[in-house]
Amino acid sequence: MIDSQKKTSPMMMQWHACKEAAKTAVLFFRMGDFYEAFYEDAILLSKELDLTLTKRQEIPMAGIPHHSAEGYIDKLIAKGYRVAVAEQTEDPKTVKGLVNREVVRVVTPATVINSSLLNEKSNNFFVAIHESGSTYGIALLDLSTTEFALIEFDSVRDLCSEIYRLRPSEVLVSKKFAGKNSGSLDELKHAFTFLLSEHDDWHFEKQNTYQFLLEQFRVHNLEGFGLKNMTTGICAGGALLQYIRDELCISLESIKEIKTYSTSNFMMLDTISQRNLELTESLNDGSKKNTLLQVLDKTCTPMGSRLIKHWIKQPLMSPGDIQIRQDAVERFHKNSGITEKLVGLLESVRDLERLIMKVISGYAGPRDLVALKSSFENIPEIRTCLFGLSSDSGIIFENAKILDPLESVMQLISRTIVDEPPLKIADGGLIRDGVSPELDELRLINNNSKQWLANYQNELRESTGIKTLKVGFNRMFGYFIEVSKGQVDKMPSFLEKRQTLVNGARYITPELKEYEVKVLTAEERISALETEIFHKVREEIGKHSSRIIEIARAIAVIDVLRSFGEVARAREYVRPVVNDSYALKIDSGRHPVIEASSLSEKFVANDSEMDNEKNRLYLITGPNMAGKSTYLRQVALITIMAQMGSFVPASAAEIGIVDKIFTRIGAGDDLSKGQSTFMVEMTETANILHNASDRSLVILDEIGRGTGTYDGISIARSVAEYLLNTPGKQAKTLFATHYKELTTLEKIHGAVNYTIAVQETKDSVIFLRKIIRGEADKSYGIHVGRLAGLPQEVLARAQEILEYLESRESKKIVFDPPKPKIAPKKKQHSNEYQLSFFS
Repeated sequence: MIDSQKKTSPMMMQWHACKEAAKTAVLFFRMGDFYEAFYEDAILLSKELDLTLTKRQEIPMAGIPHHSAEGYIDKLIAKGYRVAVAEQTEDPKTVKGLVNREVVRVVTPATVINSSLLNEKSNNFFVAIHESGSTYGIALLDLSTTEFALIEFDSVRDLCSEIYRLRPSEVLVSKKFAGKNSGSLDELKHAFTFLLSEHDDWHFEKQNTYQFLLEQFRVHNLEGFGLKNMTTGICAGGALLQYIRDELCISLESIKEIKTYSTSNFMMLDTISQRNLELTESLNDGSKKNTLLQVLDKTCTPMGSRLIKHWIKQPLMSPGDIQIRQDAVERFHKNSGITEKLVGLLESVRDLERLIMKVISGYAGPRDLVALKSSFENIPEIRTCLFGLSSDSGIIFENAKILDPLESVMQLISRTIVDEPPLKIADGGLIRDGVSPELDELRLINNNSKQWLANYQNELRESTGIKTLKVGFNRMFGYFIEVSKGQVDKMPSFLEKRQTLVNGARYITPELKEYEVKVLTAEERISALETEIFHKVREEIGKHSSRIIEIARAIAVIDVLRSFGEVARAREYVRPVVNDSYALKIDSGRHPVIEASSLSEKFVANDSEMDNEKNRLYLITGPNMAGKSTYLRQVALITIMAQMGSFVPASAAEIGIVDKIFTRIGAGDDLSKGQSTFMVEMTETANILHNASDRSLVILDEIGRGTGTYDGISIARSVAEYLLNTPGKQAKTLFATHYKELTTLEKIHGAVNYTIAVQETKDSVIFLRKIIRGEADKSYGIHVGRLAGLPQEVLARAQEILEYLESRESKKIVFDPPKPKIAPKKKQHSNEYQLSFFS
């Protein structure tokens, strides 16, 4: 602990002031060429970064060189710490006494800009959440791309689904919100890792946040951003930006606009469905492997890689908007030559969004500017290719028009920065010759000082006629002109005597004195001039930041659409018909991920034909490992792909707009929350029944298996009947089950029995993986046990027990419960039929 009783030096008083400003962050305190840490911070650095811990006047110390600080900061951020950086804010050469130091930035997971922690294929969001009455507001900011947006929700579940989609690295909430919604925050922490920060409630008040946003964007009101009725979102947005500026000491100059969006424009995919369908992350290890993203992502640019993730998790709801994307995908699909040429051109485009952000924030180095220049070199040719695909209208044409090569900016970089600059400005040699006459002269001086002195000596010998005159240098007197004692009388009057020697004399001239100053200060002046020129170039580029970001986002759209076209051509996908009907018709549909990863056998295609009349619910029975779960996911993934604007793995498809997809696939005990498998299953099912609509697609796999047989059958049957009979809840449903008793559901209008085709021989069973009308007559569980390698004696005994149970079962009455009471149709969203355990 810090000993306040000891006398504190002025420098340590300065450290204490900076530490108070840094609050809970680890403080890097600049002292000359090092950042020093003291007291508890030094002990922490020693432990976490394996640094040597020393002591001065009994104060623990640990230090790191300033030029390698970013790597150490990254390591601490990755371990969950905040890092405050206190810099010398005055030039030590111009200050007498103690140099002033202040905290200039606080680095957190969501505020890293020039860092190895940034994944170029993912956004790095900082999210703030505010609750007002029954409305929840989210503000999201990616500092590395300048994206800033607000959105509101009516339920905490929808809020959590959106946060799960965004996967922020940091979340800011009020203390009141944290206390009231601790369960939801814990659930999110359980799903992915982020840093949670709590702020005093008054920071989220409307008057404070609204006024801050007005000042930030220099406007009289926020209606121009579409924020007229978004009070809760405004509170979140104002609190977030103010926190970043005041608490983290980060400039907001790069944040120039607020965007809003509504989830009503997109298909709703709750947290469970995003996870179960493995859209962007594998359930197995959290990687991209064996996901829909892996199949569809053939993007060439970092901006495209980030955008395709959003499109996958936000399928569109407007058939018109979907068709606009489809038209573009079709152009890329049909024009393989241009598409392949675009791949080579786009691969040269670097991460424009993050490069320009580094420029604006002052982190861009020489190589970043060259990367920016090289990214724009192929823009004219990219435009030409795109206009060749679409020369009149459409999304390709509109984005191609945005692609301005910014010739004046790129020429500025070309004529100023060398082709292969050093990594850092301080390394020198980054400015071209001819940019600055003074710089050229200083370089000449620095590189050719011996030659200059030899030339000057010759000039003086010729002008004075003294052949023994020489120009020399020593540390005490600097440069001098020396002649022997016998030549002193011949020296011209313009030479100023500097020193009398026993055997001669030394002189100086204004020209030599000026050169001496130049030589002695050349390296320092060269460094200062190069830095000054570089900063001017960077500042000039920063003026075009909005345009460069617009270009980057246009390239991202083109890249994703091109990727869809490439995948469609390579995998023989077709363009689906997407409309406002209630149809879900897929001919010879294939699971996109399994098909792409299966090299040993051809994928067995299956049809689907659902509607809101006769084919609302598919009851699918059949053995394990036969392909039921694959089929369920396949239908959901094809629907998502169609509404993204992608082509789909099928021979033909018609998709009526689906507003929500719900999945209940598999379950495991959630011990961290004290929930059993069955409780998890029932909670997820309750969510589906409360939120499904006639336009929803519901995937249910083995409902009721987490409890006793009769309980399970009863619950499964009741859930199915609810989805079939309740007005406003009659979603298209794929219901896989092992309960043969449920096949009598076919008697209810809208339910149809399907099973997996099986070919049975004397000694084996072959699963044909084909969905056919009808019901399974066996479960083939013992056969699956044989495939899994159960001992032969266990299998034989299981067969004996099975035959005994089947003989008893055959004597029972067929399961056919009484018909349920239907909710009155006049109450469109009546809850009269809901079972008590869903309340």
